[in-house]
Amino acid sequence: MEKKRFDLPDRIDSLQALRFLGAMCITVYHFSGLQGSCPFDFSHAVYLFYMISGFVVMLSTRKIDKKRRFLSRRLVRILPLYWGLTVFTFAAGQFFPSIVGYRPTAAQLVCSLFFIPFSRMTAKAGTAIRPLVGLGHTLQMEMLFYVLFLIAMRLNHKYRGFIAACFAFAVAMIGYVFPTDNPVLHFYTANPYVWTSFIVGLAVYGVFSLMSAKRIEYRSGLIPILISAAVVTGLAVPAFLRKVSVWYDIALFTAVLICALVYSACGKKTPYPVVKLGNISYSYYLLHYYTITLATHFFALDSLTIRNIAIAVLICTITWGISWISWYFIEHEFTMWLSSRFHLTDNRNKYRKENA
Repeated sequence: MEKKRFDLPDRIDSLQALRFLGAMCITVYHFSGLQGSCPFDFSHAVYLFYMISGFVVMLSTRKIDKKRRFLSRRLVRILPLYWGLTVFTFAAGQFFPSIVGYRPTAAQLVCSLFFIPFSRMTAKAGTAIRPLVGLGHTLQMEMLFYVLFLIAMRLNHKYRGFIAACFAFAVAMIGYVFPTDNPVLHFYTANPYVWTSFIVGLAVYGVFSLMSAKRIEYRSGLIPILISAAVVTGLAVPAFLRKVSVWYDIALFTAVLICALVYSACGKKTPYPVVKLGNISYSYYLLHYYTITLATHFFALDSLTIRNIAIAVLICTITWGISWISWYFIEHEFTMWLSSRFHLTDNRNKYRKENA
């Protein structure tokens, strides 16, 4: 087997492939009637997104000058599409409450715009702590993590990962030791799996960064072995274990993340179409629930049939098309303009290259 020197590049395309994978898993979860007897809980793919976030914030701030405008860059990336969808959902709820599932209030609009958790009615789950953009609850978690990570960087840039992991662990422990019915505190502290996923991402970066600094050599033939071992492990574990323990799924996604990073660190290329789909996965992630909700309002997608599978594939295809338009005009062009306007990038060409 050929030996290759391990390195951690600035841009890791395999992470985009994982974003695409996570988005499709969440899509399958929202097509609940098409899952059949599959034992895997596809909703747990959200923990993969948190792991990626933990890893990426470390990677993107490994140069000390990158800590400047850390939060501003992420707000410019996240807010335009999220705020646009929030206002759209509020307006749609006023005119089409039967489709949206309820009629949102002005107070809920304000809370949603500023990531303040609140309890509301949902179309499928009854009462839940959700913003107007249902999947925006993951962004609420992300924003708190970004704030904690920013504080960690301010305290000590070198040990920012360790400090941020301690913050995440503390939040999880607060929910365990002091359970509460307050919607804000309950939302952020009641799910230890979220904070564990952030910690996993931070820890994986620490290990890979150390390996890269030590210039460790790997045999490239080990890559398919590692990936195969992760897949076989996931398929071999009895179905009941998947239902009983979320920790198993977190372990599985950790293995997938490690395999993807090894794949890129050893110089392997991720297929270009998959990278592009990963680039627009943020738009797809927020938009797909709207198209699925609209489709299920007109079609009974409650069983695993050829007809329903065909409709689901068509819906996904249309959503990816809409997502590309959203990505290009909002995430790319408008975000590029904002970044240039507020001096968040060195120059327009650099921004265009990084987001192409």
